[in-house]
Amino acid sequence: MKGKYKLHIPEYQYYADQVACRKGCPVGTDAGGYVQAIRSGLYEKAYAIARGPNPFASVCGWVCNAPCEASCTRGNIDSPVTIRALKRFVTEKFGVEAVMDPASTLRYSTAPGVPYGRATGEKVAVIGGGPAGLTAAHDLARLGYRITMFEANKRLGGLFYLVPEYRLPRPLIQAEVDAIASMGFDIRLGTKVGKDVSFKEIQEEFKSVVVAVGAWGSRPVPFEGKELEHVYSALPFLQSVYLDHSPVPVGRRVAVVGAGNVAMDVCRTAVRLPGVEKVSVIALEDWNEMPADDMEIEDAVAEGVEFLVRKGTRRVVGEGKVQGLEVVRVLSVFDDQGRFSPTYDETEKSVIPFDSVVFAIGQTIDSSFIPSEHDSVVGRNGVIRANIHSMETGIPGVFAAGDVVTGPRIFIDAIAGGQKAAASVHRYLTGKSEEVKVYAVSTPVDHRGNPTPIWPVDFNVDGYYGISRANPSLLTPEFRKTNFELAELSFSEEEAREQASRCLTCHVNPIFEGEKCIMCGGCVDVCPEYALKMIPLSDVDLDQESTAKVVESFLGVELSKREEVGVDQNLDHSTAMIWEGSRCIRCGLCAKRCPTGAISMEFLEIKQEVALP
Repeated sequence: MKGKYKLHIPEYQYYADQVACRKGCPVGTDAGGYVQAIRSGLYEKAYAIARGPNPFASVCGWVCNAPCEASCTRGNIDSPVTIRALKRFVTEKFGVEAVMDPASTLRYSTAPGVPYGRATGEKVAVIGGGPAGLTAAHDLARLGYRITMFEANKRLGGLFYLVPEYRLPRPLIQAEVDAIASMGFDIRLGTKVGKDVSFKEIQEEFKSVVVAVGAWGSRPVPFEGKELEHVYSALPFLQSVYLDHSPVPVGRRVAVVGAGNVAMDVCRTAVRLPGVEKVSVIALEDWNEMPADDMEIEDAVAEGVEFLVRKGTRRVVGEGKVQGLEVVRVLSVFDDQGRFSPTYDETEKSVIPFDSVVFAIGQTIDSSFIPSEHDSVVGRNGVIRANIHSMETGIPGVFAAGDVVTGPRIFIDAIAGGQKAAASVHRYLTGKSEEVKVYAVSTPVDHRGNPTPIWPVDFNVDGYYGISRANPSLLTPEFRKTNFELAELSFSEEEAREQASRCLTCHVNPIFEGEKCIMCGGCVDVCPEYALKMIPLSDVDLDQESTAKVVESFLGVELSKREEVGVDQNLDHSTAMIWEGSRCIRCGLCAKRCPTGAISMEFLEIKQEVALP
C-alpha cells in the first residue's frame, strides 16, 4: 500500500476539529467564534464566548501564550490571526475590568452548575490560590460544594503576581480573583500547609482535596560562587519587585542566565530598575534556539538588553560580592536526536564583569507537606505524579492540578488542569460521571442539527485574504524601559474589526455531493491554495475501514470480492475528491465555479452540553 492516499471520511468531529484554534486551546475556547463576533461588531457575544470556558478570560487577554494562534489555520497561509489581542479588546468592554461588579461576569460561564454557587454540598479543600486552584474552586462552587482555600501568601492570585506589571495590570488580577472569591469560599490566607496546618488534618476535615500549590521554588544554582552576595534566582528576584515592592540590590551591570520566558521577564524588569546601566542575557542557545517567545526577545532587544548567545556559565567570580561571570563558548546545545546535551569549547573561556547575576534556570515545587507514606506520588523537583487526564494522585480523594502536576507551564494549561481536577472531584464524591452530549448546530441560533448552506459573502469581508497581521502597538522602547507602565496599547475598534476580518471562518466548509459531480475539474483549477485534488479510487488506501465502507456503498460491491467481480477496473475509472482543510481559505470559489451545484459552503458547528448526575 506504499504510496496510497490515506483518507479521513469526514463526520461531525472532523468538522469540529477544522476549528483548529479551538482544538489547540487547553480549555476549548472557541477563539474563531469570538473573533468572528468581533468582525461583526457583536462585542458582548464575543466576550461571552471567550469567558464561557475560561474564568480568567481577562488575564489571558493580556498574557496568554496563545496556543490558539499557534494552531490557527491562517498561519498555514501567512500569519495567524491576532487572537490574544482581540480577546483583550472584548474583555476591556465587558470583562471584570470594565464593569462595576466583577462578580457579574460569572453569569457567562459555561461550566456545569449555577453561576454564583450554592454551598450546600460536601466540603472540599483547595491548597493553593493560583490559576489552577482558583479555577478548580470556581467549578466546584458552581456544583454546590463548600470550598475552603489554603493559600500560603497574603493574597490570592498565585504566580499571576510575578508577571511584570508592564505586562499585566494589577487591578485586573484582583478583579478576576474577586469575581471568583465572591462565590463564597472560606479563604485562609497566610496559611502554609505543612507548617500552619498538616495535610493529614485537611484530609480528616474535608471529603476531597485539590493540591494546586504552583512552582514557587527555584532550581538550585549549580555553579561555583553561588554563595556570593548579589547572586539571585529568578522568582525571588521577581517577587522582590512585584510582591514585596522592595527590589534586591543589583548594581549597574546585571547578568541574567537563561533564555526562557521567565528570563525575559527578569531582564526586562532589571532594565527598568533605578541605577541599572547594562543588562545582559547569557544564553546557551543561538537566536533561533532560545525557548522564549520571539516577541518577548524582540521587546527585550528593543529595550536595550544585550544577548550573549552560545555562552555557557562556568562560575560566578568575586570576593564576597559578585564581580563577574566566567563563560565558555557553546559548540552545540542539542544532540543528533534533538535532546538537550550541550557541548563546549573549553579553550574559549572569558570573564565578563557584572555586579549581580540572576539565574533563570528552572523552577521547583514544594510538596514536602505530602505525608511520607505517600512519597511514591512525589517526583523530581517536587512534581506530584497524577493522571494527566483525571488529575488523580493515587491518594484516595486527593487530586492535583497545575504546575504541581506538569511542572512550570503556561497559565491556560493550569486553568485546564483546575477544570479537570474539579470534574474528577465531582465524580469521586457522587460516584457518577457527567454525561457529555454532543450535537450539531447548523447556525449559532438554529438547532436543526444539519449543515446550513451559506455563501462566502455572509462570513467573509471584501479583501479579507489580503489583510496583513498587525500586532497591538507598544509604547516606544526609550520610554517604556524607564518605568513599569503597561507597554502594550489596545486595538482601536477599527483595528480590531480589521484584524478579526482575517479569520478564515473554519466553521464553514465546502461540502461535496458526489452524485452531482461531472468531474470537470473546475474546482481544482480555481482553488488558490491547492486544497483540492481529484485522484483515481485505485490510488486510495482501501485497507482503512471507514474508507472501504464508503467505496463499497458507492460501487455496490464488497471489496473483499473485488477480484471475482472485476472491481479493480471500476476503481481505475472512478474518482475521489480530496480536500485539505488546513490549506482551505474558505473563499468559496470552488462552489461558485461548480456548474452542477455539487459543492456548497456550509456552516456546521459542534456544541457540547454537560448533564450532571
